[in-house]
Amino acid sequence: MYFRLTPHWVTRAAALSVLFALPLMTQNKGNSYVNFEAALTSPIRLSPDGTRLFAVNNPNGTLSVFDASTNPLQPSLSAEIPVGVEPVSVNPRTNDEVWVVNQESNSVSIVSVSQRIVVDTLQCNAEPSDVVFAGQYAFVSEARNNFIAVFDAVTHALVKQIAVFGGGPRAMTVSPDGSTVYAAFALSGNGTTIISAGFAPPPPPPLNPDLPPAPAQGVIIQWNDPAWSKNIQYTMPDNDVVAINASTLAINGYFSGVGTINLGLAVQPSTGNLYVTNTDALNLVRFVTNLDGHFVNNRVSKITPSGTVTAYDLNPTLDYTSLPDPASVAIALAQPAGIVFDGAGQNMYIAAFGTDRVAYVDPNGNVLNRIEIDPGAVGPIVSPVSKRGPRGLAINPVNNVLYVHNRISNTISVINTSTNTVVTEIATGSNDPTPLPVQAGRGFLYDAKLSGNGSASCASCHIDGESDHLTWDLGDPTGTMFPVTLNTGATFEEHPMKGPMNTLTMRGLANEQPYHWRGDKPEFSDFNVAFQGLMGGTQLSSNDMTAFTNFANTITWMPNPNQNLDRTYPTSLEGGNAQLGQSQFVTTGGMGQGTSCNSCHTATNFGSNNELFVLQTEVQPFKSTLLRATYQKQLFNKSGPTIDGFGILHDGSEENIHTFLAGSFFPTLKGKTATQNNIAAFNLSIDTGTAPAVGFGFTLTAANAGNSQITTEWSTLESQAAAQSADLVAHGTVNGVVSGLLYSPSTNLYTQQPTGTTYSHAQILALVDAGDTLTVMGVPLGSGTRIAGPAKRRVK
Repeated sequence: MYFRLTPHWVTRAAALSVLFALPLMTQNKGNSYVNFEAALTSPIRLSPDGTRLFAVNNPNGTLSVFDASTNPLQPSLSAEIPVGVEPVSVNPRTNDEVWVVNQESNSVSIVSVSQRIVVDTLQCNAEPSDVVFAGQYAFVSEARNNFIAVFDAVTHALVKQIAVFGGGPRAMTVSPDGSTVYAAFALSGNGTTIISAGFAPPPPPPLNPDLPPAPAQGVIIQWNDPAWSKNIQYTMPDNDVVAINASTLAINGYFSGVGTINLGLAVQPSTGNLYVTNTDALNLVRFVTNLDGHFVNNRVSKITPSGTVTAYDLNPTLDYTSLPDPASVAIALAQPAGIVFDGAGQNMYIAAFGTDRVAYVDPNGNVLNRIEIDPGAVGPIVSPVSKRGPRGLAINPVNNVLYVHNRISNTISVINTSTNTVVTEIATGSNDPTPLPVQAGRGFLYDAKLSGNGSASCASCHIDGESDHLTWDLGDPTGTMFPVTLNTGATFEEHPMKGPMNTLTMRGLANEQPYHWRGDKPEFSDFNVAFQGLMGGTQLSSNDMTAFTNFANTITWMPNPNQNLDRTYPTSLEGGNAQLGQSQFVTTGGMGQGTSCNSCHTATNFGSNNELFVLQTEVQPFKSTLLRATYQKQLFNKSGPTIDGFGILHDGSEENIHTFLAGSFFPTLKGKTATQNNIAAFNLSIDTGTAPAVGFGFTLTAANAGNSQITTEWSTLESQAAAQSADLVAHGTVNGVVSGLLYSPSTNLYTQQPTGTTYSHAQILALVDAGDTLTVMGVPLGSGTRIAGPAKRRVK
């Protein structure tokens, strides 16, 4: 049976008071929780014998272990084991050994269920997403660096890092015979790129006769459009899935034409066909008026062993013309993510993250059944506050049970596959520190039912609060001119036909007004028009928009993977010295806009002064870009095969920071390659606001306690705690007892939770030498007391 939920007709305030009074978990309303909005990939899986259910309690940083043997339809919580910061995937190698992937911590925690502790920690830079096993190896997708890390599954030694040519490898699976490992590129793109304003034809005339001609602007094209062959000197393979030989570790090949955003994949056991859940972006369509209610398609694509790709639309009957359309909202399947095959290996279950449904789909993409996950928002009913957000799936075919991990509500829905109905919903663990503003507002980002037909949400482009790495032309030829205030104090009339603009991340929005490339949104609430004008729905109420705003302001940057652990800048990065680049960034002149880069891109404010400028090279004003996003946008290569079709600047037309600094905008840098590389290195490693020590950790055992690297890293974490860049905790055993420890920089002592016993650094080493195992880890400042303990492990 479900939790008791408030009927949808109750007022929003009353619904909130009931929702958050539910005894699902202990709620922590304090300020110690930091919302990194991690991208859950495979958050739930069963043990090989099916007796245990493993689920990540993402906000709590723990692995939950459930007993699924006694009553599979009512699994009971048996253990909670601390892992890293932002766990996003789990995979048991045996019934007792479980690997947990921690996105923010850039690590994999190897857990012993019987010991109730992490027994080893593997470093995986940057932003690992999933792990699978094949033969003697463990394969880990490293999304930010586009690598697949290969570890010996027994010794845990790093065997190889396989560079893959695609954007953001996340979800992984293995062929039925174990010979091939597959990884899907979450941000693979769709073969679109940009023709810059200097080469593009004039934009079409406005439909509003009172408008002047639109400013000069670029145009989005398909890279292999023969009409532009003279302008495009590069190729875009558009790789969506990579196949790796599990024995030789060689890349067998890539599959293209699968989808733009690929979030899940599974192999059909009987045929070896690979199925990929995806959305397909329609960014070639120009203007918001033409995209109204239809800017992505939601699909599952089949890849045969011979390489044939067939895409199936999961919403073939949706009405994209008459908006809003409640009948379409009632059946829509948006942002498909987790996917598993049923016990017969014939049909598949697909988690529709955006519309709170699990679809039962045949091999030809026909939807056989839709299972509602939120009982308070069935059919066309919209309730972002109670949204569940099904993301991961695990199936027990012997007992006819499907487990659904709900990312937004942090719960598990249990489905009886004999009847395809939800029979119960349980919490992922005993504690959820997610604060009320996040719980109350997160659904507005992801709820596709807020669109006119249920097909898309804000997160269709802002994937997990970030970016789809695409450029869109959301200009409005029927709009009107509107004023903005420049850095000089003068007013500038902006044209509604703004031209192509690259999707910006939603991280770090707090206090960064005005928003958008042109600063045309003074406050976050001004985005409310998109729910109607782009999504084809209706605008949010004032209270709902406030809830959405409060949530959006919590989304925090993860550490910059290029920065040193002690928060200094590297002396060697892509041919430059970032420490020298930091000073040169402040002193080197630009082109008529002040004395240095720092004049507009204030380094102490993450690379922006939040003002609008009309540059000599532009005809529209633009806000100085936040440079802490630069390291994420370096995959555009105009001189060879390229992963992304868009780079930096407002339309993505510049390749990367190196080519920008070498261009005409910086005449004082002409020919000064060393200075260019230094400033580029600083840009690529600029502090995001979150110290690299946050999430970083290692596991101490008698075998490695004397290792010089660990000694250095441990000392650095203690110094970072003293510098108030992070708190420092440890989890594991103390004198054989499972415990948590909190480090105090003022005393240089570790306090055992909850006993209060203190230990020095040397005493910790002695405990480890005597047989204890401890994982030492930096955590967000202010969260150490909560994370260290008291221990929340329940053992049956």
